[in-house]
Amino acid sequence: MKLNKFIIALGVAGLAFTACENEFNEDVQLNVNIAAENGVSFDGKTITVKAGTPVNFRLAGDPDYLTFFSGEAGKEYKNRERVTVDESEIESSKLMFSLQGQYGKPANILTMYISEDFPGLAKNDFKADSVLVETHNWNTLIAANEFPTAATTTPYELDMTPYMGKRIAIAICYRGQDNTAAQSRFYFKNMQILNTMKNGQQSTFAAASFGFTPVNMCQALNFTDQKGMTSNREYGTMTNNTSGIWNFVNTNNFFIHSSNAKTDLKYSWLVSNLLVVNACSPDDGTALKNVSQSLDSYQYTYSNPGTYTATFVASNFNYKKESQVVKEYQVVVTE
Repeated sequence: MKLNKFIIALGVAGLAFTACENEFNEDVQLNVNIAAENGVSFDGKTITVKAGTPVNFRLAGDPDYLTFFSGEAGKEYKNRERVTVDESEIESSKLMFSLQGQYGKPANILTMYISEDFPGLAKNDFKADSVLVETHNWNTLIAANEFPTAATTTPYELDMTPYMGKRIAIAICYRGQDNTAAQSRFYFKNMQILNTMKNGQQSTFAAASFGFTPVNMCQALNFTDQKGMTSNREYGTMTNNTSGIWNFVNTNNFFIHSSNAKTDLKYSWLVSNLLVVNACSPDDGTALKNVSQSLDSYQYTYSNPGTYTATFVASNFNYKKESQVVKEYQVVVTE
């Protein structure tokens, strides 16, 4: 009797194992239907909808992972791996940011440079890097006298089309001039390269992707008001307020901290990696589900008239097999 129970249990376990193995080997399945309701029409290929009206996608197949690309700017499936924009597509290219100065006398402290032949920082040889940034034949992007002379916020918009397709480096030099008052703090807000295409679409390349590295020229002097910086003094940043040191906790609002009056003059460079002006971030889709979730419908609203390609990407991934299905639909959004 016990033997029979063991055989039955073994058989059930074998069936369960076989079922799991079959599941691991299954191709991903996805069916998408569009609810033709509330001003939404669908002819099997094209969805027509009025701007501001939700489109209800009905989903079947239960893939492990499902991602949606709406087809709007920055959300196009065809651009999911794009890292540069073709130069011929670009109407204008601008380096944009706002600069906010605080405290003291901000005049002539900052200079911004650009180079088409900078070899790049070693980042492990401070002596060589410090000599390199000081002796390199930089081109001036914003001269010291073009930066604010008072504590204020100033927008900057610089034409980058002459550098299209070239590998460039951008550098910012902070050099204190006067310690009779506080040495100024400067915030760089929303720095980005904005490329506007001939079709009106825009792509951005944000400062977070510039690869800025400080070259803290005064670290060897061990200033009293910088002693809180105990590691990576030559190339490091801080997450608190340390005099004359860059803070990159928020890359959309990075800054170099001020120094009190009567303290040593601060001197630091901030140098980007080599970058391409027409670089861009790949387009992103919206993750709708993962292997632990179920989803039978998804609703999306297009706000602006136009023609878009809505794309669903369904995937199964496991140790046995990978499979993927892509479903695309043209969406005509009317006024």
